[in-house]
Amino acid sequence: MFEYGNKSLFSRSSEAMKIIVFVFFLLLAVFLDSVVPQAFVFAVLIVLLLVSGFRNFKGVFFGLAPFLLLADFGFWFFLSGTPIDLAHLIVVSNLRIFNLVMAAAFFFFSTDVFALVKLMRKLGLPEIVYLPLFALFRFLPELEKDFFEIRDIQKLRKITPAQPAKYLKSLLVPLFITALQKSDELAIAYHLRKKQGRV
Repeated sequence: MFEYGNKSLFSRSSEAMKIIVFVFFLLLAVFLDSVVPQAFVFAVLIVLLLVSGFRNFKGVFFGLAPFLLLADFGFWFFLSGTPIDLAHLIVVSNLRIFNLVMAAAFFFFSTDVFALVKLMRKLGLPEIVYLPLFALFRFLPELEKDFFEIRDIQKLRKITPAQPAKYLKSLLVPLFITALQKSDELAIAYHLRKKQGRV
């Protein structure tokens, strides 16, 4: 989901335009509070992703499903006695999360990280702003691959979403450890390059 598709329809568009589109959809996902506008944003994002050549919808939906089901169960468990309309809250929350993830998928899929860093340097932004974004762009595809590998290993161990607590624990703990190891390696590599004056 997070890998750059250099043959994407939008890969030749300017990075500034992609940033504007990304921020626009993020704002819509965060501030719209009813089902119909969120569903409309969701449909527009699906069309944008289809047109751009993105095809990993199954990975997005099945990757988010366990976490959304757990959140929905939490909403139901903790808010069932309150006057809050739970059905509305759950549907809007799920659409909001999907819209945020779809906007991020569009941005990551259509944006070249090197062109983005070049734009940020041209705008005179300090290294402290664009370097974390660069690391994020380079790090998320690896983290996504690790997630799917861990999920497949847990399937072999017969740990399924039918046992939500055990399933989430068996996914998140190894993923967290892997992320910490990779971030440590990245920090060491950056420190060494900085010491040699190559950054």
